[in-house]
Amino acid sequence: MNKVWQVLAGPITIALIIVNFSLQDQGVYSAIIGIIGIQSLFELGLLNVLIGQAGHELPHFSGDGTSDSDVQNESMKRMAELIRYSRRWFAIASILFVALAFAIGWITFQRGNADGWQWPLAFVIPLSAITVFLSPSIAILEGAGFRAEVYRNRLFQMITGSLVVWLGLTLGFKLWVLVLSATVQVGWMAYLTHWRHASFFQQFLVVKQRPFNFSWRYDVAPIQWRSAIVSIVFYIATGLFTVIVINFHSATEAAPLGMTLTVTSAIQMLALAWIQTKYPLVAAMHGARRREEAGTLWRQISVTSTALLVTGLGTLTALIALLPIAETWTSVALVPRFLSVTQVVMLGVGCVLTHAIAIQGFYVLSRRSSPLIGASVLGYGTVAVAVWLGGYYGGTNGLLVGYATAMLIVAFPIHTFAYLKFRSAQPDQTSRA
Repeated sequence: MNKVWQVLAGPITIALIIVNFSLQDQGVYSAIIGIIGIQSLFELGLLNVLIGQAGHELPHFSGDGTSDSDVQNESMKRMAELIRYSRRWFAIASILFVALAFAIGWITFQRGNADGWQWPLAFVIPLSAITVFLSPSIAILEGAGFRAEVYRNRLFQMITGSLVVWLGLTLGFKLWVLVLSATVQVGWMAYLTHWRHASFFQQFLVVKQRPFNFSWRYDVAPIQWRSAIVSIVFYIATGLFTVIVINFHSATEAAPLGMTLTVTSAIQMLALAWIQTKYPLVAAMHGARRREEAGTLWRQISVTSTALLVTGLGTLTALIALLPIAETWTSVALVPRFLSVTQVVMLGVGCVLTHAIAIQGFYVLSRRSSPLIGASVLGYGTVAVAVWLGGYYGGTNGLLVGYATAMLIVAFPIHTFAYLKFRSAQPDQTSRA
């Protein structure tokens, strides 16, 4: 249902933005979304690590806290460790996020000579900081077997968030719809973690003993910090496209890029959902040493998700090619709101290769292994240089050429080589005694 709602709601939101926003407003709207996305820098890849770690505990933990077995007790201690340390880190991260987001927002919009961004940004950043703080609890619930409730909660977030955005755009709230959407997100996340499943977390928070064979420092931190480095480099390379164009050019030039990214990001999220919904299950299978079964399932969902992504991007390209015809029917200037067909193709190439690397990375984490940090940093570091230099010298065109070229020639081949080397060293088949 989450996927169906994304498909249905996206066109309505885009239509309302086109009707109610000027090109400059559209560019600022996209840039604020990009600035809020900086929160991924402070998640430091830890959320996927938490899902995997909680998934590995699932086969040993019933979740009701009633068993007195040694395995059960140790599992509870490990889960308690995960919850305490993750909440501690994300409390600090949320504060750091606020400081950096305000700084980047101020610099970006001052250079871009945009208007009307100050108060919406001042409200949306603290609300987004609250979602940063709540996110590890959501990840642990997802890994610990509450996937259905987590996904249902996300569906409710999307539905109510879309409704308030539509209402706000219709009433002329403009950039304030971002504040309304963030408020809805905080409300649903807080309900799930501090009301609906408050007792789940409380049973672990009362555990005072440290686990015998588990510590955050040795079992989580090494994976976390590798994921953190990868997340930072990845975001610098792919998460600031509209911010780059506004910084070096203008909000008006960034508008078609931002609108198109709204669509491609939704398609990417839709495709990646096929991976994310099965990732905790695959991690649990590896925890139970059902590796061959896990590998088979992973290959199936990888093919399905990639096919979905390619189909979605192909459909978008075709629709953009038809915009001149649609303009004659609607008498609305649609072409300036989106990238050109050639630009969408370049963006699509980068998106598909990024998706392939993400699939590889998720599988490595599901094996409770450290991310392929060398390949990721080298690959996405090259992409970052190409994107920022391309954006500086060539605007949107230069940025997209840099993105597609660096992904195709450097990032994807290097990461794939490292991934195949990892798979050959740790095959799916469980060794027999």
